[in-house]
Amino acid sequence: MQHFTFLEKIQDNFRLHGDHNAFFIKGAFYKYRDLAGKVADVQAALSGLSGSERNIGVVLNDDLETYASILALWFTGLTFVPVNPGFPAERNRNIREQVGMKTILYSSMKGMDETVFSGCKTIDTKNLTGSGRDLPVLSPPEPEADLYILFTSGSTGIPKGVRISRSNLDAFVRDFIAYPSYHFTRDDRFLQIYDLSFDASIHCYVVPLTIGASVYTVPQDEIKFLSAYKLMLNHQLTFVKMPPSTLSFLRPYLPAVSLPHLKYCLLGGEAFPSMLAREWEPCVPNALIQNVYGPTEATINCMIYDWNGEKGSRKEYNGTVSIGRAFGSNIAVVADKSHKHVKPFETGELMIGGKQVSPGYWRNEELDREAFTGMDYRGKMTRFYRTGDMVTIDEEGDIMFLNRRDEQLQVQGYRVEPGEIEQMARTCLNGMNVVAMGKESRGGGMKLYLFVEGDPIDQMPLMHYLENHLPRYMIPGKIFVLKEFPRLVSGKLDRRALYQKIPEE
Repeated sequence: MQHFTFLEKIQDNFRLHGDHNAFFIKGAFYKYRDLAGKVADVQAALSGLSGSERNIGVVLNDDLETYASILALWFTGLTFVPVNPGFPAERNRNIREQVGMKTILYSSMKGMDETVFSGCKTIDTKNLTGSGRDLPVLSPPEPEADLYILFTSGSTGIPKGVRISRSNLDAFVRDFIAYPSYHFTRDDRFLQIYDLSFDASIHCYVVPLTIGASVYTVPQDEIKFLSAYKLMLNHQLTFVKMPPSTLSFLRPYLPAVSLPHLKYCLLGGEAFPSMLAREWEPCVPNALIQNVYGPTEATINCMIYDWNGEKGSRKEYNGTVSIGRAFGSNIAVVADKSHKHVKPFETGELMIGGKQVSPGYWRNEELDREAFTGMDYRGKMTRFYRTGDMVTIDEEGDIMFLNRRDEQLQVQGYRVEPGEIEQMARTCLNGMNVVAMGKESRGGGMKLYLFVEGDPIDQMPLMHYLENHLPRYMIPGKIFVLKEFPRLVSGKLDRRALYQKIPEE
């Protein structure tokens, strides 16, 4: 069991379980046989690529062709680069240029500015002629080759590409499936609620396809939290992973929610309020509720905490559920500025090591040097990723999240650098001083705010500019204009005083 690769397992499921449901998308079921045929068709369409071309774009849509395109790239030994129709053209163009993208796979161009693809070869995966093959061909494994590159927010305003290798994802899938609390079968039914440019989505379709189970996707054009609940209820889903903000949206309906068939409920991508966990427990009386943690650089999730497991400890800190401990081959260390392990209940930065840690950023050696470091671990020099998360660890080894080392935020599961929002706002406002901040709402979930220093401005042009240059999840909910920002005696910005000006919502 410990030696499989996830693609080999998926290939086995194509061959052995063709009549089993692989996906439920927009009211229709698709069997493993359907998925295998689509993967083979896309793979055939990729046969004309030059030998040096590796980074292939996929326009993200909620359909079988999109999932088949991602798998076809992996089966062929190529690298998946998401192209999100919801992102501004400028951002997608920057990503295309960074990775040297020459080929784009798409099932629909709806919402896309097609000038992004100027000079690229485009392949319409909806209208491919049959390859004549029932099964795709699995290329010989290259464990250290890039499997996908996900671009996250960068403080300079330029998105940064996180590289994840095949061996990274193989390690995650193997160790996740082997986690002692899980007992999966091909009859399990998994929810896929995430945007496909976010790595949690990879978890929600790769793991079920590896074990031969079924994936139920939330339609992109519907209200996410209501659609997710309908899928959970009507199809008796057994495995759900979602951001805690989904529970926040469902909160008014929780007294009427009953999902006794749910076996596993994972919450991740942002801080999980313990109050919300307690309110959710009666709704899922037979489910193990877990808080999962993991930066993109550590391949989806590297830590798990069983909130209501056999121990029933329900640990929390400042109203937030513990992020627990590293699982599988992952290593979690809490270290001070000198890279010395801190004692229980002292504060330090969370450092992640192990087989899931990314090989680095796309062509950014300076960022690599900042983010990855060598540390002594049990007498051996080990490579670690510096998460930037300040945490504390208790005497039993469970870790509690405190805050960010910098001001990076988690919004709807996405990692956001306020500096990127600030740079765009300053560009629009001809260099005016601005500060972007986030604040947890009373119901849970991070909300963004922008402060502008100076004389009153017309906010509409600024909002329009931000909407055209940033993803939706990075758009501030409100803009406040202050004649002068509060400052400390030293002359530095008094961030705490500024934060206190954000109203409770």
